[in-house]
Amino acid sequence: MTKTFRSSRLTTCDTVENGETIRLDFLDEMGRPASVELPFAQAQSIAMTLPGLLSKALQGRTNSAAARFVFPLGQWCIERGDDGCLIVTLATDDGFQVSFGVPFDACQAIGWSLQRESSEAADGANEPSVLN
Repeated sequence: MTKTFRSSRLTTCDTVENGETIRLDFLDEMGRPASVELPFAQAQSIAMTLPGLLSKALQGRTNSAAARFVFPLGQWCIERGDDGCLIVTLATDDGFQVSFGVPFDACQAIGWSLQRESSEAADGANEPSVLN
């Protein structure tokens, strides 16, 4: 039988075992402390899944298939990677960040698209392009 924990409040998040495990501490629905520990690989899978789940939840809450959860960009950084790519880190002001290894040709395409889309948005165009 599956045991379900319903969180009422996330309290702390940290790494344990020299980064091999991610630990999430929370209070359950009765206010009792509880924890979930995930091996690095599982935590990575959850991190990659959560943004999509947030959009899916928002679509259900708004009854709109077009809805998606959008993180507000606070900071960004571009660094040179070692394997033919640039490392692009995007972060919110409240601490969420993600880094992507972006191949050079994709960097050029993204740069061109950002310039074009921002110019069109400033000119009042309504339909964004979807490029990949």
